[in-house]
Parts: sequence; structure tokens; C-alpha cells
Amino acid sequence: MPGREVVFTSNGPGELYTWVRPVLEAWRRAEPDARLSIALVPCQFASGAEADVARRFGADHVTSATQYAAAAAIGRAPAGLHGGPDALVLSLGGGSAYAAALARRLGVPAFRYAFVPELTRGIERLFVPDDRTLRRVRRWPPPAGARVADRVEAVGNLVADAVRSERPADRPGRPHVLLLAGSRDAFARHLIPLIMAVADRLAPRFPDARFVWPVPRSLSEATVRDGIAGVERATLGGIAARREGDAAWTPAGARVEIVDEGERYAHMLSADVALTIPGTNTLELGIAGVPTVVILPLNRPEIIPLEGAGHWLSLLPLIGVPLKRRAVRLFVEGLRIPVSLPNRISGEPLMDEMTGHIEPGAVADRLAALLDDPEERARRRARLEASMPKPGAAERLVARLRALVPRAGAAA
Repeated sequence: MPGREVVFTSNGPGELYTWVRPVLEAWRRAEPDARLSIALVPCQFASGAEADVARRFGADHVTSATQYAAAAAIGRAPAGLHGGPDALVLSLGGGSAYAAALARRLGVPAFRYAFVPELTRGIERLFVPDDRTLRRVRRWPPPAGARVADRVEAVGNLVADAVRSERPADRPGRPHVLLLAGSRDAFARHLIPLIMAVADRLAPRFPDARFVWPVPRSLSEATVRDGIAGVERATLGGIAARREGDAAWTPAGARVEIVDEGERYAHMLSADVALTIPGTNTLELGIAGVPTVVILPLNRPEIIPLEGAGHWLSLLPLIGVPLKRRAVRLFVEGLRIPVSLPNRISGEPLMDEMTGHIEPGAVADRLAALLDDPEERARRRARLEASMPKPGAAERLVARLRALVPRAGAAA
């Protein structure tokens, strides 16, 4: 008999790579005949490249966020999604209400995987990465806590599956330096000149270094071009470089290799050190065991992307930028937890964190200190490998969903 349909909803390249791909691959191994679809849902930070990314994962069908919105406007599911007696929807990024609404239109149950323990109406069961998150649900006051505690399960962290499924990159440098400039155009335009400046300062000290910049597909060509040219270099004290094919060259002769986003895990597994900004990428680097400098620049707080209402408030005429600038400063100044996920998880300062006014010389010095101290790098790598999540979440999640929604006609 034909296989069941499983629809994964998601919203951005990060969620697609770290959550959707490992779960899709695990489901394909468990049920080779299943019809696996990816339905992208609306997102304020979407770049338009999400559908192209999703199509690379071997899904049987992909629908765009635009198709979702158009179908939802007339109360339908996007064309090509059919449902069925043993079908289901799994939210792997994006608003859970979108997944619940799609499941309702298809007449199938909806489930969700998330780092935040919020059980939205229409979601039958929530899967979370760890027992710490699960305990947060159990601390909710009754009756809310009592109602949802038995509908939330910990299955592990899907990011570990995504990172550890790759092989290290060929030809690692001596040292191998990974530079990450974010995946959102408005912020990356300012960060790219900074990473060029950091490479420029490190190159004379480490002449055999291999500098690698995996470029997210969500970044526009204009952002990459203007970033390398240093159009916004004044923001963070960056520099202009020149593009030659698959590399950018700095004035001091540093060659910053430009690779596709799909290669970033391979380079994480080869890297000696890395430079990045806060986000899921810090967890990816932690799982790969990379000693990292994590920067949160406040030189111009208004350029930092905000989620939800903060994003829309920043668009208000006249008061939007000052309002956002103030909101970001208040948030960071009041932050009492580390900005990198590995430091939060481990409770140890395994990644160097720099917040406030950022300039390339100080960042380069932090990276150079790590490169000059192989014993400290080895210590941090060992602690990261011991404290970060391990692979296996995708198989556990798929097994639980298959148990909750048995195949039509399967023996009871």
C-alpha cells in the first residue's frame, strides 16, 4: 500500500538545516515509502531562498511560504499536500499556529519540536531537546502545568544530528579559522567588513592560516558584494576587501575563502577557532567542539535583528530606530545569562564572549590568544565534547511519532 504523508513545516535556512534535514533523513530510513513534504510558512525574516534550500534535502514535495499564505486566505492547504488517515504535520520551525492550521485543513494531527516549551492550541504533543526544558513545563502552576505535562517529551537536540552527520573538510588550514557573519542582510552588511578586518590582522601572525566564510543562501548577492566592498565598514571598524572568484582578499594579503552554506558543518569539524554572533550557530560550533569568540556588537544597536513585536516597532516612522536602539541596550545590559548557548548549557565559559563596543583589533587578539594556546584549546574542546548534546534525537523523534500515529492498516 502507498506510504503515509508527513508534512514538515518550517521557516528559515537555519531550521531547515538543523531540524528538518536530520528528521527527514531519519524518517526516510524508517519508512522508505513515506511521502515527505516540506511546507514553508510565513516568517518576517524570510529571504526568499528557503524553498531552494528545502529542495536540496530530497523531499517529495516543497511548498513556499507564499503558497501557504495564498491557500490559507481561502481556507485551504497548499496544492500538493493531501493528508490521509495516517498522515501528520510536524512543526520544525516557524509559528506553531501555522502548523496547527495546516493540520486542521488537512484533517490530520499536528506535533511540534521546539526549544521553548510552549504548547499552542491544535498541537497534540510538543517535543523538546532536554530534561531542563521539560522541567520548565512541570514548574508551570496548575491547572496549566497539569494539563500539558503529559503532552511534552524530551527527545534530544536535533542540532547534534545535523552537525555530526557531516565529515570534516578536506585540506584543513594551519590553523583553520572559521568566520561567520550572520544570515540576515541588514546585519551582515556591517559584519562582513569586520570579519575581513579580523582576517587581515591575523594573517601576518599566522601566514599558513586558512580563513573560511560559509555564506548563507539567505544573504542576497548585493549584501555579499557590498559587505566585501566595505560599504558599511565604519559601523564596526571593518575594512574593504576585493572579490576574486571564490575568495576575498584583504589589504594585508589574507585570503578569505567563500564557500557554500552547505559546507559549514564540514568546516566546523575541521576548525581550530571560530568567530560568530549569538544564535543557534554557537550551539553548532559547541557540538563540533570549536573554541569560539562570540561577539554581540552594540556599536549601533538598531541594526540588530529583533523577533516579533520588536521588529515591527522598529519600523515606526521617526521613533522606530531610537526605540529599537534603547530596547536592545536595555535587553543586553539586563542580560544575566551567557549570550552563547554552549556557555548556558555547560555553565562554564567555554566560549569567549564580547559584548558592547566591538572593534576588529580586540576580536583578532582574542582569536590569536586561543590560537597561541593549544593546551587551552584542547581543554575547551574536551569540555565541549563532554557537555554538548549528542546525536540520536532525530531517530527518537521519528520513533515516537510513528508510535503515536501508526500506519493505516498496521496491526494494533
